Order: sequence, then C-alpha cells, then structure tokens
Amino acid sequence: MKSTYSSSKINSFGVINFADSIISNLGVFITIDQVSYNRGVMTKYTYSDFFRSFFLMALCGGECAEEISEHLRKGLSQVKGFGVCSADALLRMQKELATNKETYISDTGISHEFTVNLAMNNLMVKLLVQSRQLNPGQ
Repeated sequence: MKSTYSSSKINSFGVINFADSIISNLGVFITIDQVSYNRGVMTKYTYSDFFRSFFLMALCGGECAEEISEHLRKGLSQVKGFGVCSADALLRMQKELATNKETYISDTGISHEFTVNLAMNNLMVKLLVQSRQLNPGQ
C-alpha cells in the first residue's frame, strides 16, 4: 500500500455515490414514486427520497432515523440529485406507509398478529422483477 499526502478535501462518503448510481440507474427510485402512495402537493420529499435516505443511511452505518440529522446529513447531502430527509420527515413518512395489524386465529385457537402491507409487497415484487432478481416467466 502506498500513501501520499493530499491537500484536497477527502470525502469519506464517496462510495455511497457509486452505490446510489447503481440503484438509480436501475430506475428503482422512479418506480417507487410511480407505484407507492400519493403524497400531498405541499410535501417536500417523495417516497423515493424516503427509501433513498434509509438506504444510504444504512450504507453509512446508520441504524435509526435520528442519525441522519445528528451525524450523516453533511455527507449524504453531497449525493447529487437527492434531498436528504430530516429524521422527522422519515418518521412521518414511515407512519404514512404503515398498515394496521390483522389477527388470525389458527385451528388450534392460537392467535397470531400480522401486519400485511400489500402496496409495499407489490412494490417489492415489481422492483425484484425490474432488477432481474426475479423472473416472472418462471
């Protein structure tokens, strides 16, 4: 390994641009905005911004929404064409996408609670087909 001195600014978040461009070039963010719920006209962020914020935050080692505001905003704001959501916006959008619990009782009388989000499940399948991880013909 060879190390050199550099007077230019070094960005520790540079690799997220590479990962973001791969996902973006697949059209994932466009698909998310086309399929998912509609947001009001006065909203600042789209659902693709929401998913992108969580995706990039996870790549940077973040574990909860508050880390975007506290530690990662400066680095994530360097990603081109992307508005970094605030922690409040992330939590609000997460609540918008939530669905109610459904309770199923088995034949043996045991109660099971599930949260089924058909819109998100359909989006996931569409993204898997779009990224060629799932073949609908098989």
